[in-house]
Amino acid sequence: MSLRDQHLRVSDVVSLALNPSVMTGVFLCVLAATYEQSGIPRVAHQLLCIAFTSLVPIGLIFLLKSRGKLSDFDMSIRSERDRVYLLCDAGYTAGAALLFLSGSAWPVWGFVALHVPNTLILLAFNRLLKVSIHTMVLSSLYVGALEFYGLQTVPLGFLVAAAAWARWDAGNHSFAELICGVSMGTVLTSLELQGLKTAFGG
Repeated sequence: MSLRDQHLRVSDVVSLALNPSVMTGVFLCVLAATYEQSGIPRVAHQLLCIAFTSLVPIGLIFLLKSRGKLSDFDMSIRSERDRVYLLCDAGYTAGAALLFLSGSAWPVWGFVALHVPNTLILLAFNRLLKVSIHTMVLSSLYVGALEFYGLQTVPLGFLVAAAAWARWDAGNHSFAELICGVSMGTVLTSLELQGLKTAFGG
């Protein structure tokens, strides 16, 4: 194996480790542990978060790939992403609604809910540019970490940079697609969290 092949393998490992759906599920479980009292309701909310933000998106990709609807797991062909976005958005809507109706804390259901408009915006941008889901989602999570946990989470910005490098190095995205993802995740989430905080934060 050449040094270049080894280098690409590192990129793939980093991309896999920073899978947007997995990272979102982890972050939401931490939010629930922070803002909800311990007990069955909190565990139920954490399971709902994992189901609708991690298992559903990942499961959809595997299902569509197995049925020949996706060329690869990275959804490299832009036109194939539309179906995934719409199906994931339905899952985010259902998850946010269930969390809200079951009394989840606003940071938890709110962070799931912001996925709904963001995915639709991503769908619209997909007509023009294959925006990086990795950098968009990880930037969104980074904004959430700063909002809910303060400056102690600043070092987590390294994860956004690592994801951007991995996606670029492996040839999955152009520089413009990565920057667009970072910009969308940062701006949209910042505005949405401020709106949610004003309306529900007390």
